[in-house]
Amino acid sequence: MADKNIITKEDLAEALAKGGRLQKGEALKDVELIFAEIAKGLVDPEYGTVKVAGFGSFTLSVRPARTGVNPSNPAEKIQIPESKAVKFKPSKTLKDIVNNK
Repeated sequence: MADKNIITKEDLAEALAKGGRLQKGEALKDVELIFAEIAKGLVDPEYGTVKVAGFGSFTLSVRPARTGVNPSNPAEKIQIPESKAVKFKPSKTLKDIVNNK
């Protein structure tokens, strides 16, 4: 691992290659494919939620447009446009792992 506080796609691919019968390059392609499918599932209007059993679910949420305050000039109001965000809800299994249960 490059940084002990961060796990990268390359780190995931290396772990996948060690645990399976893949070369690291093939494992990296698989990791990238998984992330691409998660992203595709979030933006596909048919779905909008991606559930990974034993890990958690990713959900797309829409933040409505709103009026805000310019931090440089608090007297000035600004319009903040609608935006989309991804929310993650861990599964009970993941919560138990994190909490050493």
